[in-house]
Amino acid sequence: MSELQELILKAKKKDVKSMEELFNQFKPLLKSRARKYSRYGLEYEDIFQQASLLFILAVYDYQENGSVPFAGYVKKRINWGLWMYCRKYLKQKIEIASGLNPKEPHR
Repeated sequence: MSELQELILKAKKKDVKSMEELFNQFKPLLKSRARKYSRYGLEYEDIFQQASLLFILAVYDYQENGSVPFAGYVKKRINWGLWMYCRKYLKQKIEIASGLNPKEPHR
């Protein structure tokens, strides 16, 4: 069993040190994704925090089946999650700018 697989298993069992070590290994990926999505008008810190939460969820949800490596799985989960986060933010921004209020019933 590789060192990465051991860290994943320990992190899934809520070992804080293992999760921290995994997080530090993938921190450059999280930072690069946060920089990418901050170009859409979102705050870098907010996106980085969202990417961190997505990373933790990806660690807990990852299932070792041999066909998908952990790094690829994490990258896809973070990209997808941040894309959905960004879309939600942009939709809200457009509705506010256009004067539409999604909470008010249309007449």
